[in-house]
Amino acid sequence: MNVKDIYYRALASVTMVGLSAMSALAQATSGDPSAPIDFLKTARQKASSSSLNASSIATGGNNAGIVISIIFAVVGIGLAGISAVKLYKSSQDDNAREDAGRSLAGLVVGSGVTILGVIIGVVTTYMIGSGT
Repeated sequence: MNVKDIYYRALASVTMVGLSAMSALAQATSGDPSAPIDFLKTARQKASSSSLNASSIATGGNNAGIVISIIFAVVGIGLAGISAVKLYKSSQDDNAREDAGRSLAGLVVGSGVTILGVIIGVVTTYMIGSGT
């Protein structure tokens, strides 16, 4: 027997004793056989009194979609506005530090995000009748 193996043997012994004690304690306790049925009844009562149903989930999803569409529209308008200002400044000054190509690309991307947010998101939501 090696001295360096004693740690592993002790660890294995403690693990086995712990597992035997847990199984002995589990067999010694007398549980109520109707506990799972009572648990199921309680779960069903809570589920029936819950306000979480398919229509509330659909309403929440529609509201979240509208909020995301509005956020995209605001971000797109901001991006297009900042890019338009930088494009204007670079066109007025020949020695401007702003690059006209980046500003033009930002204007196009910002406009695209705004179009996606406003036209596809908000207008479509109101056209199908789920918006208020």
